[in-house]
Amino acid sequence: QDGGSPPLSSNVTIKLIIQDQNDNPPQVLYPVQTGGSVVAEMVPRSADVGYLVTKVVAVDVDSGQNAWLSYKLQKATDRALFEVGLQNGEIRTIRQVTDKDAVKQRLTVIVEDNGQPSRSATVIVNVVVADSFPEVLSEFTDF
Repeated sequence: QDGGSPPLSSNVTIKLIIQDQNDNPPQVLYPVQTGGSVVAEMVPRSADVGYLVTKVVAVDVDSGQNAWLSYKLQKATDRALFEVGLQNGEIRTIRQVTDKDAVKQRLTVIVEDNGQPSRSATVIVNVVVADSFPEVLSEFTDF
């Protein structure tokens, strides 16, 4: 509005688009990484192909495509035994478990967002290949 007599005025519509910056890395919610204790998932020796071991759960507080997450197996004691679902973070067996498989399996999963450049987080998943915990308790004295 101007200061004339009579005052004249006009309206304008402004569209403001706020773009998200990829300033947050993914946060892993499960498995919880604590300094004092080790979480281990158990896989029975009778597990078949496709057995669901666990699921890595992560979130990203960014929005839009910056928050789209993908999961990849970065390291594993035995890469031929496990796979990680790219979109869902599910860890499954890709072959039958055998008696020759190591009791203690350690998987490193990387979670990446879809930002440019992407940001990531890693999580260690400990897996015990056994039919019961008492059978393998002595293996974990170092923990």
